[in-house]
Amino acid sequence: MFCCCCSVLPERPKPLLTVKPEPSQIFIGDTVTLTCDIQGEGWTYTWQCGGREQASKEKEFNITLVSKQKCKCCGKRQSDTSEWSDEVTLTVLCEPKPAVRVQPDGRVFRGQTVTLTCDIQETDVSSWSYSWNKDDSEIHVSQSQEYRINSVNESHTGNYSCTGNETQGSRYSHTSDKVTLTVSDKPKVTVKPQSSVFTGDTVTLSCDVGQSTGRTIIWYKDFQTIETGDQTKTLENVNVSDGGKYACAVRVETTVSQGVMLTVRGKPKPAVRVQPDGRVFRGHTVTLTCDIQETDVSSWSYSWNKDDSEIHVSQSQEYRISSVNESHTGNYSCTGRETGRSRYSHTSDKVTLTASGEIWTGLETPLPGLLKLLSFLLAASPYLLVSIILGVKCYRAHGEIFLFLICSSTDGFNLIYHCYQ
Repeated sequence: MFCCCCSVLPERPKPLLTVKPEPSQIFIGDTVTLTCDIQGEGWTYTWQCGGREQASKEKEFNITLVSKQKCKCCGKRQSDTSEWSDEVTLTVLCEPKPAVRVQPDGRVFRGQTVTLTCDIQETDVSSWSYSWNKDDSEIHVSQSQEYRINSVNESHTGNYSCTGNETQGSRYSHTSDKVTLTVSDKPKVTVKPQSSVFTGDTVTLSCDVGQSTGRTIIWYKDFQTIETGDQTKTLENVNVSDGGKYACAVRVETTVSQGVMLTVRGKPKPAVRVQPDGRVFRGHTVTLTCDIQETDVSSWSYSWNKDDSEIHVSQSQEYRISSVNESHTGNYSCTGRETGRSRYSHTSDKVTLTASGEIWTGLETPLPGLLKLLSFLLAASPYLLVSIILGVKCYRAHGEIFLFLICSSTDGFNLIYHCYQ
C-alpha cells in the first residue's frame, strides 16, 4: 500500500469523489457506486471505507452497505500521488414501509367502487412502480399508487398489501402491512310482521348490514331521506299515507339497499248474514256467514262471538247451528284473522238471533176420535175445517204459521192441543 499523504510533490491533484445514488438516501442492502475522478491518465486508486483500504485499477468502486460508512479515495501514477479526496458519509436508511389506505373505509358492499392507495413517505425516490398483492399473490403492477376495483363482489374479499419498486432503479420498499377488505351484500330492509298491513298496525323496519353494528343508518322512503338513526325503525298506528318504498344506507358509504314496498290498507270490516233471516223457531238449522270483502288476504280464520264471548273459531266463514233452541238467542259478531299471519279485520256489527218456541206440533188423538172431530167440524163449520187443513200444509211447507188457536177440550173427542207462545 502507499500513503497519499506521504508525498512531498508540490501541487498534487485532488480527486473528486462522487456517489450514486445520492448518499442521503441509501437503504440497507443497497449497492453504492463510488467514482474517483483525477485529472490525467494512468492512475491507480486507493479506496478507504470504514477504516479499511483497498487498491484498484478502476476509478469506480462498488460497495454494498449494511451500516453507515465514511469513504474517500486517492490516486498514484508512477512516482506521483494525489491528495485524498474529501470524505463522504454514506448514511444507511431503513427501507420505507408503505401504508395502504382504503376508500371507503370499513365494510364494503357489493357493487361499490373501492380504491386502495399505496402511500410511501420520506424518500428521495421520484418514481415508484407499485406491486399489489391479494392473499400474498401478486395481482396488479402499476405506475399509479392507486388500485381501483369497480363494482366489487364477494370474490374481492381478502388481505391486500403493496410493495414499491423504484422505477428504472434497484431500490425496493418494504411490503406494507395487510389490510382486510370484506365485501358484503347490500344492506337489506326487512319488515315485521309483514309488508302488507292494515291501518292501526305497528310495523318494524330493520336495516341488515351484516356485522357492521353501531353505525348511523340513513332511512329513505320513496327515494327521499326521511330519517337518520338506528338500524331499526318502528312505525306505530300506521295509516295509508305510511305506505311506500323504504330503503336504508350506512352513512359515509354510498350503496343504498334495495327497497321494500310497505302497503297499508284500510282494515276491513266483516258483515254477518243469517239464513234464514227473520224470526227463527226451535228446531230450525241456522247458518251465519262472516263476509269479508276487498282485501289481498287469501285465507282467513274466523272467530265467532256471542254476546261478546268467543264461542267458535274455524277456517270456514260459515257457522252452522243445527236444531236451534232458546239458548241460542243472543247477539252474534265475527272477526277475521289472516291465516298464518298477524293481520286482523275489524269486528263486524252485531246481529241478533232470536229463537222462539214452536207454534204448533201436531195433534195427539186416536184415529176414531179424529174422525169424530172432523165429522163434527164439517157439520158445524166447514170453513173452520178447511182453515185448519190449509194451516197444517203451510206450516209443513214454510216452517211458519200464524194462527190464533183456541186451546180447549171437547168432551167425547179426546182431542189434545199443543199451543206455544
